[in-house]
Amino acid sequence: MSGQRQPLDWFDRAFVPVLGYVAAVVLFCLMLLTCVDVFGRYFLNRPVWGGFELTEMLLAALIFAGLPLVTLRGDHVTVDLLDPITPDWLFRVQHAAACAIGSVCTAYLAWRLWLRAENLQQAGETTAVLKIQQAWLTYAMAVLMAFTAVALLVLLFRRPRRHHTAEL
Repeated sequence: MSGQRQPLDWFDRAFVPVLGYVAAVVLFCLMLLTCVDVFGRYFLNRPVWGGFELTEMLLAALIFAGLPLVTLRGDHVTVDLLDPITPDWLFRVQHAAACAIGSVCTAYLAWRLWLRAENLQQAGETTAVLKIQQAWLTYAMAVLMAFTAVALLVLLFRRPRRHHTAEL
């Protein structure tokens, strides 16, 4: 964020470090698993048993842990071709509409993920090789998606940032 104070800055101070550390730990585990698996596969002819399943789960955790962070920083891929010529009032309306629609959509996805996790738990679904319960990861994904919805609501109350300034 810029040096200016923004509404709901406390949200960033409370959640961004925690989610950043979670993402960093997951990324480190993914890196370590990959290194050990490659070394074991090519030098010892012994890959990590269930390494593919662990990699899938760690990647899912990393992506969903990163969603609220990317959202709060405004680092999503955007098409801003018309930003330099869009009037400020329309830019604010566009920002508010995008945040509101995005928040509703991500909240819906969080709810659907939660229902999916409940179904997985009731069915006792596990991974094929390691027999790890799938519900816990899906619950985590639902919670992180809900954090993303909240992050979009936080952005709704903040001043929008233009990525490019008009050079006329």
